[in-house]
Amino acid sequence: SRLVEPYLDGYATSNVTTQIGTHAYLPCRVKQLGNKSVSWIRLRDGHILTVDRAVFIADQRFLAIKQPDKYWTLQIKYVQARDAGSYECQVSTEPKVSARVQLQVVVPHHHHHH
Repeated sequence: SRLVEPYLDGYATSNVTTQIGTHAYLPCRVKQLGNKSVSWIRLRDGHILTVDRAVFIADQRFLAIKQPDKYWTLQIKYVQARDAGSYECQVSTEPKVSARVQLQVVVPHHHHHH
């Protein structure tokens, strides 16, 4: 019988728009993970942010949350303008299964100082 492989449930690319100062939740919709690891990578600098529950960045705002439906969500607390950009979750399979999330950060108009 063939082993059950992880697969992407949904689109390979998604967009998340978050207001500055709030929390962003980046979805990684991988099903049937089994014992595979899920990594979140910030594509701007190639920095590995999380692998499963472990956080690999010295920034307390990043957290990987395992959802009940087996999704690994990257939480970025108190989003800053520099957090905008592309993030990718990668599953340790061969070939790798990956999903990319484009994070857009918007500033509410009443926060502008002229």
